Amino acid sequence: MEPVSSTRNQHVVRAGRLRRARARREEGATLLEGPHILAEAVASSAEVTDVFGLEDDDVARDLAGDAGARWFPVTEQVLRKIADTENPRGPVAIVTIPEQVAVEGDRLWLDTSDPGNAGTLIRTAAAFGFGIVLAPDAVDPWSPKVVRSAAGGHFRIPIALGSPGDAFTVATVVSGGTPLSDVAGLLPDARPVCLLVGNEAHGLPGDLVESADLAVSIPMVGDIESLNAAVAGAICMYELMLARGAASARRDG
Repeated sequence: MEPVSSTRNQHVVRAGRLRRARARREEGATLLEGPHILAEAVASSAEVTDVFGLEDDDVARDLAGDAGARWFPVTEQVLRKIADTENPRGPVAIVTIPEQVAVEGDRLWLDTSDPGNAGTLIRTAAAFGFGIVLAPDAVDPWSPKVVRSAAGGHFRIPIALGSPGDAFTVATVVSGGTPLSDVAGLLPDARPVCLLVGNEAHGLPGDLVESADLAVSIPMVGDIESLNAAVAGAICMYELMLARGAASARRDG
């Protein structure tokens, strides 16, 4: 099969459109880039429909076969046309965005416009057992940059848009909250926990902090104003995971 060399090929044009949010909404699909994320999608039985890669990319071709997807060998010029990065390594694949499902367990509610932070937090949430709920005006969780930053996390946890729901809400604040290390005895046994993380520059809205069941702060000894949102969210999720584990051990004991 000769590699596709025209950037006007209909399949190439369709893939390239998915870099735009409107096209993703209309198509119900997004782009994956790189062998690791594609492998994660295939392993999780995500609906991968098309895979584009260089002619000699045997890994990409095999992954396309494993997924039951169409395989399109392409030239480097075409791959650059489709990809979201400046120097793509390939492959680039089209995957159907899963149906939104309710997040039942512990969750991270996120209000950020930064795709790098969002992707990092999705990846971290997958590691620490949290689902993701994004504020309606937050970054598109299925943008290629968010998907790339999450390194496969999208295919391991539920991701939804909406409110924290009926969970016990824990708001992150720069200062003045309960020290994060003291939360172990303050979490409920029966309700899921929802960690609230706000915008990098402005944090959480004041009314959301006031209505939260608990506000927490990360103690810092260095002379620094605040932590990056993704770093702060990761630390808080880890501590909450430990606190939930300690509470469970006390109940079982």
